[in-house]
Amino acid sequence: MKIEDLVGLIGSEFGDEVVDELLHRVRRGFDDALNLIRRPQAALGVVKSPLGNLLVATSARGIALNHFMDAGSDLAATIAHLRLDFDPVEDEKAVGEIGKEVRGYLAGDADALRHHVDLTLAKNPFQQKVLRKLQDVPRGAVVSYQALGAAAGAPRGARAVGNALHNNPVPIYVPCHRVIAAQGRIGGYGGGLPRKLQLLRSEGFAMDNAAKRVPDSVVWGHKVTRIYCRMDCRTTARVDRNRILMFASPQEARRAGMRACKICHPDAPA
Repeated sequence: MKIEDLVGLIGSEFGDEVVDELLHRVRRGFDDALNLIRRPQAALGVVKSPLGNLLVATSARGIALNHFMDAGSDLAATIAHLRLDFDPVEDEKAVGEIGKEVRGYLAGDADALRHHVDLTLAKNPFQQKVLRKLQDVPRGAVVSYQALGAAAGAPRGARAVGNALHNNPVPIYVPCHRVIAAQGRIGGYGGGLPRKLQLLRSEGFAMDNAAKRVPDSVVWGHKVTRIYCRMDCRTTARVDRNRILMFASPQEARRAGMRACKICHPDAPA
């Protein structure tokens, strides 16, 4: 029996009002089912920046993908991964604002990165926690892998933190360039060491392209006491390294709400 015949039969037995209500329920159920399987759209496009071309995707919740387009990088796999959660729609105009923000940020505008972050592509709960904790590390500061792991509840999880950062879907906005190795060593970066150094220089760190460590001019800020010290201050010998941020300068430490140590006087000329 055709649907039209069935509707006609029901109408003849129960009246048009019953038919209208039945059709309304069917349509509503159909729409609900579609919403369950329909993926949200994401604007997709390429933007230019001083760090090279970026493949960018933005959703209704914010920037969901910020991928360095190096020669030989597997863009097909990146887009396939995006398609697991979004329906990409090419829209260069919609993503163009990301390019403006990144260019402004590298030029010194500390407030240029205005887009919210959408971590939908970060599937692992631990990875999401690491990336959210990383967003608490302020501009002009770096943190060790171990300290970031401790903040995420895994003080011995430096390797797991490294894996989480390697798969960061939104670099720059989620600043994995602010994570360094032990003893002040620069460490690696998914976008390549030159990009990491370029980003850190834009945030106040005095480092050239050959730098292997953070400069001796950094100051140590304690996340609990909110006090910053010279690296050679006697108080730093007994502090928990997992609670330390390294700031590019006393000015950056003060900007983050820290106050100067009264023992080593880090604001005084060396």
